[in-house]
Amino acid sequence: MAAPIDLNVARKNLEEALGDTISLYFQNLKNWFKQKISKEDFDLESRKLFKSEEVHLHNEFLLAILSRCQMLGSTLIPKDPTIKPVHSGGSKLLKKGKLKRRLPDGRGDYIQRFSPVNATAYIPVASIRSTDDELRLSFVARECLLPDESMVHGRMLVSAWETGLQEVNETAVKVIVQAVETELKNILSSVLSRRSGYKLRENKFKFAMGSDVINPYLRHSNLLHDYSMDEETTKLSTTGNQIPCLKPPLDIGEAGAAQQLSAITKTPSDKGHVTLYDLLDALQLNRNTIPSHSVYAPTIERIIHKLWHPSHEELDQDSIHQQEINLKQQLANEQSAVS
Repeated sequence: MAAPIDLNVARKNLEEALGDTISLYFQNLKNWFKQKISKEDFDLESRKLFKSEEVHLHNEFLLAILSRCQMLGSTLIPKDPTIKPVHSGGSKLLKKGKLKRRLPDGRGDYIQRFSPVNATAYIPVASIRSTDDELRLSFVARECLLPDESMVHGRMLVSAWETGLQEVNETAVKVIVQAVETELKNILSSVLSRRSGYKLRENKFKFAMGSDVINPYLRHSNLLHDYSMDEETTKLSTTGNQIPCLKPPLDIGEAGAAQQLSAITKTPSDKGHVTLYDLLDALQLNRNTIPSHSVYAPTIERIIHKLWHPSHEELDQDSIHQQEINLKQQLANEQSAVS
């Protein structure tokens, strides 16, 4: 088995071979990571930059960066409790620029003619896939999963090389992953709190998302006592053990829940699934959810331009196709075991 290729050595060989065109190569690599181009297009554009005897450097660099990312993602290291969540500080406000009005180009008298068409002819139809089709490359946006450490490490390496850095520490990768989880939690809290009621503890901690809102105009609504809002610390016994706080009896809890239900006058309705319109409304109302303007502005633009999601038929076809592939692989393994 050949020895693994060092990533820094492979990158230096790549820079020596490409020279000034290394920035174009990194730009194509970043576009591939962002799903803007396919792997075949990335290989095709990269081969145009190399000579015939230098194409192997491209393959060595890809093997080195993929092995580095897989090595970090496969090591199951517990989270360090000393690493604290990242809280962004105050951001500088950008000055609002004046929009320049474009001068008319002389085509103001042009009359646009509208020809009516049948809109149903352009509705996308979910095609049935066969088991002979190759499995498409899965992305976190389609799989509805968070990016893992290997994916984050790969993108951080490309960004580090563009700024002149040589290496990315594993601790920095873990901090970025934890920051992504915290930011996603804040975004989900903003979206869900816009759709339904919730409760506050210490006037800042949200919990009990989806609970019904009590009518404040009822007389007995101010006399209700919510035991979930009580905060009692545990006590230490003589032996040094923690003694949990006492909970209210079952009958008192049921009576309190019945009183809270009686103070709710609005009948809960089915709000449906969370859509991109809910996300856009939550981010535009709570701008502090994404404190960085360089991240907030492209996010809003991307949401507006991608107000689309795969239909249930397409998701069902993908699930059926995956089950057929697994069944075909299972039958092939059973036949090979018998033979």
